[in-house]
Amino acid sequence: MSKQKVLPSVMGFYHEDGHVPAWKQTTRFIGKDGRIGVLPDVIEARLATKPGETPWETYFTTLTAEYLGFSKGGTRILIVAHGIGPMSTLDGILKVYSYEFKDKERNRRGGRISHQEFLDLESGKYGEVQIVDFDAYCLRYQYPFLQHLRSSQALVDPVLRARLGAQAEKYVQTHTAYARKWHCEQADIDPENPYKLPNHEQFLTRRAQQHARDGAEYSDPFIVEVGGPANCCYTFGPEHGHRPIEEGMAFAHLISIGGLCNMHHEGNESLVCDVGCHEWWNGVRLLGIRKNAKLDGIHQGARAYDLLRKHWKFLMKPVKEVQVHNGFCHILSVGDSWFTDYPKQGASMDNWEPEFLVESVENVGTPVLFKTTIGGYHGFFRYDIREIKRIAPLEANAYSFTDEPQCIWEGGNPKYHTRTVQFHRIVFDPSQRLIRVSELVNDYETLMALVAKG
Repeated sequence: MSKQKVLPSVMGFYHEDGHVPAWKQTTRFIGKDGRIGVLPDVIEARLATKPGETPWETYFTTLTAEYLGFSKGGTRILIVAHGIGPMSTLDGILKVYSYEFKDKERNRRGGRISHQEFLDLESGKYGEVQIVDFDAYCLRYQYPFLQHLRSSQALVDPVLRARLGAQAEKYVQTHTAYARKWHCEQADIDPENPYKLPNHEQFLTRRAQQHARDGAEYSDPFIVEVGGPANCCYTFGPEHGHRPIEEGMAFAHLISIGGLCNMHHEGNESLVCDVGCHEWWNGVRLLGIRKNAKLDGIHQGARAYDLLRKHWKFLMKPVKEVQVHNGFCHILSVGDSWFTDYPKQGASMDNWEPEFLVESVENVGTPVLFKTTIGGYHGFFRYDIREIKRIAPLEANAYSFTDEPQCIWEGGNPKYHTRTVQFHRIVFDPSQRLIRVSELVNDYETLMALVAKG
């Protein structure tokens, strides 16, 4: 890693352990003069790029926050604040969401701020905010904060405009143009019918007509879902009223934006994204923006799993006490090399994490079919390594799989998994061990060095 490249100036930061480590890594990246992105930053990056690039295809958790409470006049209002207010710091975010995650009985939902903080937001104490009349907004739709919006609706939707910021109209127009192009492409595609479903020809006709209609020059395609918090919904609809707001409190959530997806809904297929409320249990990907950075693109961030496999030669560590290994193990390929897998416990899934470098590998016999009883959900391939060892030749000390797991069904239920296994005789180097992904994701310096290396 001696030859360093320059790090990107705008980068996404995801961490499997959630908000706190993601925040800490983001703030290290941006330094004292940078910032964590708000939703208008993501919109600016999308307008400077095209679908297929990171800004369009990746979700981001932003420092745009949304609050729902009672105004000084006693009416329900939504307040949208970009990077200011109670949720503009890590401590503030944790305080807000602690309303839910500190509840040991798990009856509390969503984030909360005090009513006084809400009034301070309304009065402009923290800075400029956008305010939307909540009751009037809910009358616009049959299912507010749930349904997908067409382009014409998105253009004038006050909540969406408040969330997206100053370039909301330009974004809606740009997204609409890409959606029309996508619909035109889809109109020429006839999906196959692998499950031999009836009325497939009628489906193809209806599908082609819908895509042709939504791909027309002046069409009005669905493009976005303006969502609320899923487990703390703002309203239950016109028949059941709104969620009660506790006395002295107001709802509070960060706002996230999802990547483009092919959404099947209400008899339609649409190229849409969701713009909704971030909940504490959601995955977190923050946007780090260094000082004077141009938002003409976003680096997807450090993907530790991929970086480890690409740069494994730089991530080997000496073993303090080398031991002689006479065991039987699963091996996996990393590029052109083979590694032993980190050992697993009992009847479980393989770790698929490379540990020791295999110096030589020789096939023992021809591939054979392995069969094991399904324990639990059939989508997870679990087995005990002792089951494999029972069918292994005596000279074999390792094995690998040559295909994907298959299910055998009995009485309408998945009963067995089968998979083809190849046995090997290997020699590996026990003096050096490749670090685990869980170690790499928490090593900021190494992650950034690998990102810079490319």
